[in-house]
Amino acid sequence: MDRKRTIGLLVAVLVLLGGALFLLSGGRKEPQEARAPAGTPAAKPAPASPDTRTSPGREPAHAASALPSRLVPATRAEDSAEPLGAFEGRVISATTGEGVEGAELTFAAEAGATSARTEASGRFRFVPHTPGTWQLAVVTARGYLPFGPEWGQSPIRLTAVPGQRISDIVLALTPEAELLGTVLDVEGKPVAGAQVRVLTGRGGESVLFPTSDRYTSDVRGELRFHAPEGATVEARHPAYASARAEVTPSVVLSRKLVLVLGKRESASAAALGETLAGRVVDGGGTAVAGALVSVASAASAWPRRYGDELGYETVTDAEGRFSVEGLETGTYDVTARLMGLAPGELRDVAAGRKDLVLTLARGAKLGGTVRDAASGKPLPSFTLAVFTKRGPLQRDAFAQLSFIDAQGRYEVAGVPAGSYVVEVAAHGYAPSEASVEVPKGASGPLTTDFALSPGATMTGRVVEADTNLPLERARISVEGLGTGGGALSLRYDALTDARGNFTLDGLPTGEVSLFVSADKHHSRVLSGITVRPGATPPRTIELRKTAEGEEPQVELVGIGAVLAAREDALVLGEVMPGGGAAEAGLVTGDGIVRIDGRPVVEMGFAEAVQRIRGPEGSRLVLGVRRASAVGAGGSPAPVVDLIVTRRSIRR
Repeated sequence: MDRKRTIGLLVAVLVLLGGALFLLSGGRKEPQEARAPAGTPAAKPAPASPDTRTSPGREPAHAASALPSRLVPATRAEDSAEPLGAFEGRVISATTGEGVEGAELTFAAEAGATSARTEASGRFRFVPHTPGTWQLAVVTARGYLPFGPEWGQSPIRLTAVPGQRISDIVLALTPEAELLGTVLDVEGKPVAGAQVRVLTGRGGESVLFPTSDRYTSDVRGELRFHAPEGATVEARHPAYASARAEVTPSVVLSRKLVLVLGKRESASAAALGETLAGRVVDGGGTAVAGALVSVASAASAWPRRYGDELGYETVTDAEGRFSVEGLETGTYDVTARLMGLAPGELRDVAAGRKDLVLTLARGAKLGGTVRDAASGKPLPSFTLAVFTKRGPLQRDAFAQLSFIDAQGRYEVAGVPAGSYVVEVAAHGYAPSEASVEVPKGASGPLTTDFALSPGATMTGRVVEADTNLPLERARISVEGLGTGGGALSLRYDALTDARGNFTLDGLPTGEVSLFVSADKHHSRVLSGITVRPGATPPRTIELRKTAEGEEPQVELVGIGAVLAAREDALVLGEVMPGGGAAEAGLVTGDGIVRIDGRPVVEMGFAEAVQRIRGPEGSRLVLGVRRASAVGAGGSPAPVVDLIVTRRSIRR
């Protein structure tokens, strides 16, 4: 595969630092604007409501091989005899929690690179030969998907401090799964010659390991391919409407995936032959090699989407050139990034242009320390995300890094002038955020320190409906928490143990939604769950078992619409038949500006989504600005109040 066209590379690495789960690649790339389902399955939520995976913990004393409810203890900083410090931890399987033997980790610094290999239990030890900052550059293991971004561009930073050892670092690799795909038409007949792509949305983090992501079905409609759990597989054929399917845990277990192409409604397909090309340069006009270029449907066009909803990625060559082909005619946002420099960005670019120039400038530096609020001691590991403020509700992901530093320090370089929100999260602590203004011409450093307080704890049990049998390995994820939906999202979730028990730590107080899933069972989204200070009373969650041959569905209660933050409103994207939004006459493009009389800009995106969800059959009043209406003299359309009933939705 062309090294420039890296979207959908079949690699996945999960990194957990101090009990926090970080997705490095193989996850789903969502549009960078805040977007979340309100009455839709939560398996593919957006940055403001991210999908989550598991936070592992200690194994039960009664069975060393049993799956723990939490996989990782907190990362610790301890005094050590090593003159330049040391780092210790484990490499585990993201699906079983078992140690991975023979995994190779490569750490890089300006003085060179060094490697460490795991022993039988998955343990590794890295002793730096020079002080200062190191990057976790590469992680590979036989039978697992590798991690390897452009050299020198890893978002994981380790600072070697003389006499300090950081322990309990956990890296979780995603197993590689070979699957048999079958492409059928609506009558169940095989479709030969279908073009199939695997979309993971993390191509920029797998540049060192390019792998095929495009396949063609044979005369039996079949193809064999590799994909991580959570990937999206898309099939296209000129005579049919395209089809998409997710690689779910059930698919991984069965090793089979079926894609059913629909009937084409129009005589011709959308043109996919357009190209966007150009160069990336620095402030002096010098070509920049190795810059990651992202192309996505223009944010201003939402809810209209052009091209692939996961976007496209490529890496510039030695002359700073890039090219993205196979685009649908339309408008796109193009961004170029290289760690340490302010990104270059062009918005609302018409497909077909080949003269684009994106300039990477120096920008300012953001820095500071992260400490425990009570003791004042530095936290040795944490994840930090920076979001650009685009409007009262809308935030775009700018940068996301994780830091392992005994002194709790962080630094983010290359931040251009603008308004930002910086979020910090660490295992066992409630996340914290701060607003930062970067003035024009600032070079920094601009200092913002954080003091984190312990978060609340939630415990519970997941059982099978009707039988009340405990469900082991059920996943419990908290929606809307974490440091964004990007490559190093901090996750708030857990796996159940053999008794069906789980524990979630570090939660902020207030209302949250839980996404609960288990193999061979229908998933659920539970909304309006109140997290109290300290410990929240345990709750029992029931999941319905799937019937023989039945596909798992996601059950939740909401209005049945996908929402995105735009200016002062939540704009509707997809509106589902049978949902409360459709019943009330809401359509794609309508904007919700009030919920039960309260402006959504006062709530913020996450709280607004929580307010829209609620008990089945209950009603709410939405203040809606119609997409088709125009105010007098070009002013904003008037807001009308509509009563919407929350409905149970399965999908």
